[in-house]
Amino acid sequence: MLFYPDQRHMLDLTTIRRERLLPAEALGGVEVAEGAGVNLRDIVARGLVPSRYVMVPAAEFFRLKSPADLEDLLNVQPGSAVEKGAALATRKNRRLLSPVEGVVAYIGEGLIVIQQSPREVVVEAGLEGQVISLIAGRGVVIEAAGALLQGVWGNNRRAVGVLRLEPEDGIETIEGDELNTLYRGAVVVTRRPLRETGLLIMEDQGFVGIIAPSMEADLIEPALNAGGAIMLTEGFGSTRMSATIAAMLTGFAGRQATLDAFLPNRWEARRPEVIINPASRSGGRPPRPNPDLALQIGTQVRLTRAPNAGQVGKVVNLPKTPYLLDNGLRVRCAQVELLTGERVMTPLVNLEVFGR
Repeated sequence: MLFYPDQRHMLDLTTIRRERLLPAEALGGVEVAEGAGVNLRDIVARGLVPSRYVMVPAAEFFRLKSPADLEDLLNVQPGSAVEKGAALATRKNRRLLSPVEGVVAYIGEGLIVIQQSPREVVVEAGLEGQVISLIAGRGVVIEAAGALLQGVWGNNRRAVGVLRLEPEDGIETIEGDELNTLYRGAVVVTRRPLRETGLLIMEDQGFVGIIAPSMEADLIEPALNAGGAIMLTEGFGSTRMSATIAAMLTGFAGRQATLDAFLPNRWEARRPEVIINPASRSGGRPPRPNPDLALQIGTQVRLTRAPNAGQVGKVVNLPKTPYLLDNGLRVRCAQVELLTGERVMTPLVNLEVFGR
């Protein structure tokens, strides 16, 4: 019986198709034509997220016996534009401040209702390719050729920048004005687990993103609040980057990269990924990744569970009968030859392929 393992692409050159869409709640339109060529920073769609209404309980704030008494305290009227923090009403030394920027839409019954200013959203191509289809009112589908590496976790941010390798002694040694020109605006690759110090240096030095193998789980909240995009290639803990992934990223150092650090969830099949446009290419499009690869002898795989998590190898045997593991479970396994030459029996569910 054929087995189709999970795929996490690591491809030096492939054809990539990606949607670039406005948020579902935004109202807007597409700004490019079907068939148009686009560059990384080209805007393909633009829209506005509709404003919401914020109710400020003014009478309650001032502890007024009658809501009608609010009128004598007001600093604004319906239609007034207000900044966030502006005084809406004043009573002696006590001031009611606006929680948002917007326009006063209604005053009555002890309430001040503010319609928040709409938020403009622009969608960049993020790829150097061609628009192959339009999605009315939402965005486009772009096809491009390039390298593709997918990770296991991201902090839900996207960044475009030059791919740079960390210094030999690690991200923590990046400091001082002399390095600003090299790393500012860059996507920095580190082979070491990401520490809190790395997040602080990213903010200080102006990285737009970090690709790291792992980090401790207690850094999830700081990473989600970080200003740059962060992608993990191995997972949580203190695992170093696999030699195979590190070698691939090293080969693309100095090239423009789009880091889409998507935060995985149960409703979407997307993965966090980095896409690197080729420096130059001639001829037709390379083949797209095949999503229906069956495991077979010779397949390159990555092991996803301890004790060999993150290691890469080649399938050398696929026993037809279940194998008895040390924990007493009898499951279908593959024999994998690691890069070190060691051969290990690994449950099929603990394997993923890099795709092709």
